[in-house]
Amino acid sequence: MTNLKNKKLYFIIFLIAILGLSYPLYKERIQGDNKPVLANIDEEVEALFPHPNNTFYQMGIYLDTNNNIIYGNSILNTKNTSQKTLTELWFTLYPNAFKNARMTPAPNNAYYAGFDDGWLEFTEVRVNGEEVSYNEEGVSAEVILKEQLLPGEDIIVEINWIAKVPQVAYRFGTKNQTYMLGNFYPTLDVLGEEWHNSYNSLFGDPFCFHTANYLVRLNVPQGFDVAATGKVTQKLIEDAGRVIYMIEANKVRDFSLAVLHNYAQTTRDSGQTLINIYTPYNYENQALDIVNDAINMLNYYAYQFGSYPYEDFKIVFVPMQGFHGMEYTGLIFLRDEFLQKKYPDKQSEFILAHEIAHQWWYSLVGNDQLKEPWLDEGLASWSAYKFLEQVKGQKAPTAQQYKNTVNLAKELRDIYSTPEYYLTAYTGGEAFWFHLEAELGQEKVFQILRAYLAEYKYRIATTEDLFNLIRREADQDMEGFLSKWFNP
Repeated sequence: MTNLKNKKLYFIIFLIAILGLSYPLYKERIQGDNKPVLANIDEEVEALFPHPNNTFYQMGIYLDTNNNIIYGNSILNTKNTSQKTLTELWFTLYPNAFKNARMTPAPNNAYYAGFDDGWLEFTEVRVNGEEVSYNEEGVSAEVILKEQLLPGEDIIVEINWIAKVPQVAYRFGTKNQTYMLGNFYPTLDVLGEEWHNSYNSLFGDPFCFHTANYLVRLNVPQGFDVAATGKVTQKLIEDAGRVIYMIEANKVRDFSLAVLHNYAQTTRDSGQTLINIYTPYNYENQALDIVNDAINMLNYYAYQFGSYPYEDFKIVFVPMQGFHGMEYTGLIFLRDEFLQKKYPDKQSEFILAHEIAHQWWYSLVGNDQLKEPWLDEGLASWSAYKFLEQVKGQKAPTAQQYKNTVNLAKELRDIYSTPEYYLTAYTGGEAFWFHLEAELGQEKVFQILRAYLAEYKYRIATTEDLFNLIRREADQDMEGFLSKWFNP
């Protein structure tokens, strides 16, 4: 414990130093001519907090692969656009979901070496230069403000933090010197009528985040490769046997990392997007087939719904249990078992198409995955079926195959098992879209979705937002159809 505390102090000083050197440049970038402005935004959009156009994360990340520890420093710049006086700020600390064996969301078979805990701790928090206190509540933390933040006031939150990555094959964990770092850093929650705070869930995606801009300085040992949301703008090799990556990502729903050892990278330029696939060595041939499918899927969704706005897209095959795949902005994790011959082609094609569809339905158009998990999952599945039907010639389900409607009003906290979650978010969500297609026709549904993306891109949409758009575009009375999906 003493050694760990000494290391904590050393690396906190180290991170503060490196961030201090880069902060003036970053501050100039976010306050200069390139800073997005809030002009010409309607009142409803302007009230979003934290505002997608005005929220910037600068992070210094040091990964200690000997002890599976992340030493982090975050500087969050935003503005109180909530039209409320703020007395506290809430953050999601997802690594704390892995603190004990009873509450961990990872399945037993993911703990390949027995249970190993994971966590995230604050060591210091400052708001606008003043040190403040905080309370941790499960996977959330309340930062208590010394002074009220009035509407329109600038906010700078500086957090020194430490996280332990558990030995678990999961979306946050490590196995075989592969680090899956999804939702690994403190993230400011969304404030609407109330705070949309995360909570631990044994299934699903317990998150609700606005898009933001990121500038990340990542320090890892030599011999590791990095796949991250956004673009690596600089790579520096240190004398101490470590490598620094400067990574920039703009207008993204989250920032995700995979730190990889003994991996191969396959790259293909689609003409519009650079596709990168990361596989363990000796699986490069499988990557060639996957990259062609990925290009076709991105092109199909861009044609049907609207363009993919990022320069690249990454697929990382990782040792992950509990999920077939996991979506992040510009990057997805897929289970490395899919590279083996035992998996049927149609199953792996559907999973790939589903996860890529999340780039539109979750990443570009966000939703509260705690309150309305059906919004992104059902639509991602319907979109995948449409691709497989129209491009691959595979037969898609029909509305008649979904005989009963499902109560889509269930929040994650109202669902008590994994099968019930899949029935609600996936099967129920798919059923809604196939029945809507039967009601209005396929082309009308595509028209609705193009409008959905155009109106809610980089924002968070609700079920009511979607239903209002359907009412507007359908040119017929939709109340009977819409109401049957939300049983009391």
